[in-house]
Amino acid sequence: MNRKFYLRLPALLIAVFAVVGCASQAETAISTEAPKQDTAPVTEAVTEPAIVREQPNLPENLDFGGHTFTIMNNEHSLPMWTQYCVGTDDMNGESLNDAIYSRNKTVEDQYNCTIVSYQTLDLGGELSKLVKAGDSTMDLTTPHLRTFASQAAGGLYIDLHTVESLDLSRPWYDQNSVAEVSIMNRLFGAATDITLMDKQATGALVFNKGIYSDYDLDSTFGDIYSIVRDGKWTFEMMSAMATSVSSDLNGDGIMTDADLYGLLYQRDTLTSFFTAFDINLATKNADDIPEMTLASDRNFTVTEHIFDLIYREDYCMHVMKYFGEQDYTDKMVEMFQGDRALMMWIRLRDVEDLRSMEADFGILPMPKYEESDNSYRSAVNSYVGTMTCIPQTNYDPDMTGYFIEALASESHYTVIPEYYNINLQGKISRDEESREMLDLIFSNRHYDLGEIYDPGNFANTLIYLTMNAKRDIASLWAKQEKSVTRNLEKLLEKFGDL
Repeated sequence: MNRKFYLRLPALLIAVFAVVGCASQAETAISTEAPKQDTAPVTEAVTEPAIVREQPNLPENLDFGGHTFTIMNNEHSLPMWTQYCVGTDDMNGESLNDAIYSRNKTVEDQYNCTIVSYQTLDLGGELSKLVKAGDSTMDLTTPHLRTFASQAAGGLYIDLHTVESLDLSRPWYDQNSVAEVSIMNRLFGAATDITLMDKQATGALVFNKGIYSDYDLDSTFGDIYSIVRDGKWTFEMMSAMATSVSSDLNGDGIMTDADLYGLLYQRDTLTSFFTAFDINLATKNADDIPEMTLASDRNFTVTEHIFDLIYREDYCMHVMKYFGEQDYTDKMVEMFQGDRALMMWIRLRDVEDLRSMEADFGILPMPKYEESDNSYRSAVNSYVGTMTCIPQTNYDPDMTGYFIEALASESHYTVIPEYYNINLQGKISRDEESREMLDLIFSNRHYDLGEIYDPGNFANTLIYLTMNAKRDIASLWAKQEKSVTRNLEKLLEKFGDL
């Protein structure tokens, strides 16, 4: 393997952007419109405003000298959460797959390198062995947020702030991840446009338009998209909608999966509500050090209101509790597709499973708690959301930084539009308004260090309360506060020693 990179002739900087458009070293206009089918000629064409493409700040004539960049990614026991978005073997006619393949081929051809995606069920274990052995085989990793936390504390990753070739202010990095995932002013991973999993792991709601119409909710509440646009999409309104819809469809006198509910939800819905309502398990102080901040009268009161809704079993179904942890995903999708729920909490990956749904549905952000709140807030689920990280044994972090810039910026203008504008907004979602909703969702994603680092396993314990309809979080915190505080202190000592 060639361990050097050098500068090439300008002619080798020419690349073909096969998915979205053509780009030059200068600014380039990119259209995000889906391809149109052949039709009869029209007299006048209407075009959307072009998007001006930012170029990454890379050295002129950059050449990676034939280096193979190997990226370690997660497989998952549930195939839907296996990361397929870093590398594909070939084009297969599926637009997103082909966009990923073309992105990699463009970067490979333009900068003289090879990109290899390595999948593993034990990313942390394998990486730890490599780092201990001083093995530089892996150039990048894309771990899940919760496993990333222990890996970072264990010294497996380089502080991205020390990599001078990275410009973390650019649009191909989620700026909230850069600000919120740092700890003690060091950043060991960030959400980038290299991966889709952090987008797919983002919490949201879907609603059934047919049921909304059948129950005449337009007359009661108004157009739901206008409610969101006007900043009036609140938990109180969502609760009122959810408790307006319920029916014992088969007439057996009990509510089962054969009946109609206002809301389907999961364990992780609880922390998604927390993020939406600005309840932070941990908040960073002026020194960028997290402090546990769940325990407040306001947070406990808001949490009680969440429980007041989701524990209404005549209107809300906890699908993980009802169907079991192995079967709930398919079963909840089956219920929603079968017109047996007005709303369903999802991570956006779940939307892809609704392709065959006959009834129209739409996508909504999580509600605000109160109308006066500044914005809609969306949680990136820590169990399946990912970071992009550089292993401590990376043999040339600055070269890898340039590679991240090249791949993430290319992805920002090719893969992300394919996923976002075409896949979610065209093939799957059923209306133009969902385009606006996705803008709101993706532009306001947040990361809670109390959930990600989870000292004392408190965040994990918290969501399991919902499996038994328990609600006394104040009592739970009182019992575990000392343990959580002690574990947080140990965690900070680890980072202090890095």
